[in-house]
Amino acid sequence: MLRAIEGFGVLFLLSAFFAYMLAPLVAAVQRRVRLRPRQRPLSRAGALILIYIVLFLPTALAWRETSAGVAHWVRVTAPEAVDHLFGQRDSRALEAFVRRLPIPASMRQDAIARGKVAVAYIDRETHATLDDMIEAAGQAIWLLAVPIVAFLLLTGAPIFQRSALRVLPRGGHLEWRAEEYLRDVNSALAGYIRAQTAAGLIVGTMCVAGFIAIGLPSAMSLGVTAGILELVPAIGPLTALLLAAAQAGDRLLAVVVFLGSLRLLQDYVIYPRLVRQGMHLSTPAVIVTIWIGAVMAGAAGVILAIPAAGFLSVSWRHWREFRDIERLVRGNSRT
Repeated sequence: MLRAIEGFGVLFLLSAFFAYMLAPLVAAVQRRVRLRPRQRPLSRAGALILIYIVLFLPTALAWRETSAGVAHWVRVTAPEAVDHLFGQRDSRALEAFVRRLPIPASMRQDAIARGKVAVAYIDRETHATLDDMIEAAGQAIWLLAVPIVAFLLLTGAPIFQRSALRVLPRGGHLEWRAEEYLRDVNSALAGYIRAQTAAGLIVGTMCVAGFIAIGLPSAMSLGVTAGILELVPAIGPLTALLLAAAQAGDRLLAVVVFLGSLRLLQDYVIYPRLVRQGMHLSTPAVIVTIWIGAVMAGAAGVILAIPAAGFLSVSWRHWREFRDIERLVRGNSRT
């Protein structure tokens, strides 16, 4: 039951993400496309259908040509890359790397031991995330629901908001509070989308620079791919690591160190600040929220944690303000 709830939550979040990404494009199409003879603007539904035709026909053709290769990569190439990434040869490479560091000999064995513990931990977490990705690949057909739900959100959200507000008592502060609440929830989700997009741009730029410095082939395309994959928490960075490791050759340790350092910088410095600005959550709250989501539901929990925290934060704030206003109104009515 919990798995089903997680799956529906992830699908809804992906649909909302897709809807927020499409909203500016829909508005642009409505402004530019006019229906003759009265030059009426295209409806939102009509603009979405036009966008879907332009987007999904090439996507469907590309998927038809590449689906077999993608399935083979997920089920065969990626597990082999993980085994290669944390194999015995790379353990020896770690030892050789530590022995070249300018540190006292008494500290080297301890550094090697700690490094092996860290590598073993990363190995376990990588295999666990990869297992989640392989399991999710079998349910990829459900991704077809994302554009459908996004269509319903974009065309039905304004109608739903007007209907919900119409039900509330007219003239009181409850109607105003509900309108503000819906606006703040929308702002929080939009802030999350902006944070994810900015994170993708930052990671993509840093990966392009880092891969060029390391000397990887196809550094530009690998960096751009890493930036796009950053939009999918947990699974995206793992996939970027596997793609880079597959082309690293004798530079594998440098790739692992670079991406590991980038991961720490991104997860504990850059991303919390982006989310704090977009969703008004403090940096410690963002880090703890991601940890809780990972512990409770793995990769799905990481994806759902921040939007859920933003929604709960907005809801709690509005409930407290509504309660305070109600107390004030009751106090004035008694006097």
